[in-house]
Amino acid sequence: MEGSMKIKSAATLLALPLLAACSAQVESTIHLSDVQKVLASGNSIATPATLRIPQSNEDDCKSGLDALVEKLKTLTPIEGAPSCVDINGDDYIEATTAIQIATPTSKIPYANLLALNVQPDSDGNIAMSLNVLRKVDSVVEKLTGDTSPTGLDPTKFIIRVDNDTGADVDALPGEVLLDGKPHLAVDPPITIGKGTRIEIGFNDVAVAYMEDGNSYQFIAAALPK
Repeated sequence: MEGSMKIKSAATLLALPLLAACSAQVESTIHLSDVQKVLASGNSIATPATLRIPQSNEDDCKSGLDALVEKLKTLTPIEGAPSCVDINGDDYIEATTAIQIATPTSKIPYANLLALNVQPDSDGNIAMSLNVLRKVDSVVEKLTGDTSPTGLDPTKFIIRVDNDTGADVDALPGEVLLDGKPHLAVDPPITIGKGTRIEIGFNDVAVAYMEDGNSYQFIAAALPK
């Protein structure tokens, strides 16, 4: 497999506002068939993402829920009814938002915080990069009114890449956690079997880079034509 493809790799990252001591969280599943559709049509597709914003305690979460959600809606689409949840003893506001899968020329139809940029690289593989569309300091200012530097803990990102294309897909993740284990850019390509998925996590250095509104490639894949 290593000799059958050339893939340029890098890490990817993102950051969202942290309103308490623990880290914010973002989880989403990217379906490779959606990436194919966006590349074919040029039109963006929204895929659901779970956003968790830490709170100091359950009472604060419940009392501030409605006001924070209304502010969030000015920054990113919110679906359903956000709620207060307890995860391993930490309190969060949990909401369903979206990641916009888009080419560099796609139009995104409404305000968003997150995008997955997809485009062919110089080797003909599809490079995928996560992009925070608004600097984290400006997001925190919008949500809290605080204009001081954030100094946030890194957001915890989990992106699952689901191969629903009907064929095996060769891919090369960048400097990420691959299914919970460190993966280096110099490591050989992997195969995402048809009907299976991989899980990508992001290191603190990558997240820190994204906090300034940068986009960073985390995987490239040889998608079937």
